[in-house]
Amino acid sequence: MAHYFDASQKNVKSNKRLITFDFQTHTFKFYTDHGVFSKGKIDTASHILLQAIQVEDKTTSVLDLGCGYGLFGIVLAKQHNINVDMMDVNDRAVALTKENAQLNHVTVNVYHQDTILQEKTYDLIVTNPPIRIGKQPLYALLKEAINQLNPSGKLWLVMHKKHGALSAVAFLSDFAKTQIFKKDKGFHVIVCEKH
Repeated sequence: MAHYFDASQKNVKSNKRLITFDFQTHTFKFYTDHGVFSKGKIDTASHILLQAIQVEDKTTSVLDLGCGYGLFGIVLAKQHNINVDMMDVNDRAVALTKENAQLNHVTVNVYHQDTILQEKTYDLIVTNPPIRIGKQPLYALLKEAINQLNPSGKLWLVMHKKHGALSAVAFLSDFAKTQIFKKDKGFHVIVCEKH
């Protein structure tokens, strides 16, 4: 059985659909499909994180890590004059993100890979992380994200309490100034600022 964090979705039957999402002053449209995370609607955790993210004036570079069909990166690119990179291991998600960027009239860079580009660093990284890959791979991914931040850069992520949000905070505190920014419906928005 394929998961949304698997690279290939060729054995998952496609059933592409269009969803709309009103956020602040814009109406966004996203194509979704089987084989990508939260294909039917914008999930609660992502919505909570999107409402919480603070983009500082000095922010010029953003990474949407595990971008799915492109929610965070496309919204941030539309609302702020910043360079946005987006990456996902899932080939179907990458294709949808490229299509959704055009659909929403934004210019972003989309990468198909499972590791962050080592030659690039960011002021802001945002992710609704793939919890189901397992604790150790998840923690390695989050540590890698912190390593790719510019000085004083921030990693914003969301995790549910029952999925180990408090353990993640304890782990991330060894690598960055980490705090729980917001709690809503059991979800914890976590911010890590690089030392």
